Amino acid sequence: MKKAQITVGVPVYRGARFLEETLQSIQVQTTRDIRVVISVDGADPESEAVCQPFLSDERFSIVIQPDRLGWVGNINWLMHQVDTPFWCYYQQDDLTDPRYFEVLLEAAGRAPEAAVVYCDIVAFGTQSRKSSKPSITGIPAVRQLALLYGHHSAVAFRGLTRLEALRESGGLVTNEVENYSVDTTWLSGVAVWGDLIRVPGDLYFKRYHEDNVHTKWADWPEEKRTRAWIVHCADMLEVTFKVNANLQERRLLWLAAVNRLTSPRVAPNYLGMKIISQDQRMEMLATFLHYLQNIRQSKLPNKMQSSWEDLTTWTKGFYSRIA
Repeated sequence: MKKAQITVGVPVYRGARFLEETLQSIQVQTTRDIRVVISVDGADPESEAVCQPFLSDERFSIVIQPDRLGWVGNINWLMHQVDTPFWCYYQQDDLTDPRYFEVLLEAAGRAPEAAVVYCDIVAFGTQSRKSSKPSITGIPAVRQLALLYGHHSAVAFRGLTRLEALRESGGLVTNEVENYSVDTTWLSGVAVWGDLIRVPGDLYFKRYHEDNVHTKWADWPEEKRTRAWIVHCADMLEVTFKVNANLQERRLLWLAAVNRLTSPRVAPNYLGMKIISQDQRMEMLATFLHYLQNIRQSKLPNKMQSSWEDLTTWTKGFYSRIA
């Protein structure tokens, strides 16, 4: 077998229902130089039985984790197994066009500066829609600005990630609200290394069903959803400030993070509300500032060459004037 170009990581947890179809979708890829690592998260005889026939293909291997790692821990374990030029996360119930890896590898070859190359995602099952996010290019600070303003779902997370960028990301980082949107935050870490390049085409098919984790977020109480969004924006801010940026750029990044938090276009979608009033947005901003200062104990004022008092006064004053 030729040396693999891509490590395909398949985290499995009680996934027997759709797993065979997913593994078949990987097996028939036109790009043959792949290494498929299946990590079953704890004892799961039914899922393990589905995987067994695929192990006759020397490209496939399976590990049964002795203890439950959770979704984030299982993916991070898989990321640590990568020794190929590229990594691809493959959800246990999703499907791809047979040319998926072929098309993305060709795109990565044309763009050596790309940390990730990815295509659009087409939903099927209980939902029917298409998710598309624009390419992210430019200097590191510009890439972070573009992510904060324009990437509100992790479409690129399912793309092809260059090994060097994968190492730069440091893996998925947990958060206190059931790891809400940590895959989107991960993209900011990858973007520290390089560009995110969209490859037009409907090649990835995401299955929606009653057990999808993130579809359950909409059923959370409003208080929990608001908390999750605040924590997520703080997570994004923390990664964003890892880039080498001057003071003016850092101030622009701060404004972008606050805009993400309070935007009347973005926040209602993630909070499951039709509209968020100006008063609600200002209340959320006050909670965000309190959270950063007193719970995260953020060093933000040092990076902004300011104090918490001045930063709070200036930010609230700026956003109170936005309709």
